[in-house]
Amino acid sequence: MSKPLILSLTAWLVLAACGPAPTEPSAPIQPSTPAATAATPDNSHNSANSLDWAGEYKGVVPCADCEGIETSLTLNMDNSYQLSTIYLGKDATPFKQQGSFEWDAKGSVIRLLNQKDGPALYKVGENQLFQLDMEGQLITGDLADNYKLTKQTTVAEHQLTGVRWKLTELMGQEVPTTEPDLTPYLQFGEDGRVSGFAGCNQFTGAYETEGLRLTFKPMATTQKACLNASVEQQFLTTIQGIDNYSLNDSGLAFYKARTAALLRFTAVQP
Repeated sequence: MSKPLILSLTAWLVLAACGPAPTEPSAPIQPSTPAATAATPDNSHNSANSLDWAGEYKGVVPCADCEGIETSLTLNMDNSYQLSTIYLGKDATPFKQQGSFEWDAKGSVIRLLNQKDGPALYKVGENQLFQLDMEGQLITGDLADNYKLTKQTTVAEHQLTGVRWKLTELMGQEVPTTEPDLTPYLQFGEDGRVSGFAGCNQFTGAYETEGLRLTFKPMATTQKACLNASVEQQFLTTIQGIDNYSLNDSGLAFYKARTAALLRFTAVQP
């Protein structure tokens, strides 16, 4: 082989070694798919914020050494409660307790705080409370259906009418009794009308109820001049903004959403 041919062949081998390595034909690109994610519970709707849970619940739950425990539990929008129990066949005197309750993290179970005796945990359902055991579990067995309290909505609605409701507390402040008595009051009619006295002027208007929801239409008032109209103005302005109420042995209370009671009333004869 001639010397020039050897040099040419050597140069070609050097260039081939330095060039890019051959590659396999690329596979077609597939559309990407989102990675699978673990399902997380949706807590946006729960018993605390989706159910009309405020009101009075009643039932007779089993008793170890009596005929049954007649139970009445009232839950208020400000997270306060009133509990009345009667041990049937033993003592007809009601044992009454009151205090505050709290929701669990899921918004489905309430705990009665400062409970001195008896169960403290209840699962909140549609118009029902289910008594839970000490570990917070539903009670099972043949008597399981007896460990529930049923909401008493129709009774509360009827009690609004036929009574004069005298104001006792306004925006958390006790309303003092004056002489002559100028304390505001109101009366509900079965025709959907409400009337009353605001502290200086008479007023009248319309109201609407659905369960424990309550709203007032704009009120018409007399135009009497008042020396001190601050209570009257605050009273009329506040009742226009409420949207629900509670009614129990403690009296009538008006609320806005789930805030503390804005107004409280006690029943007096018309």
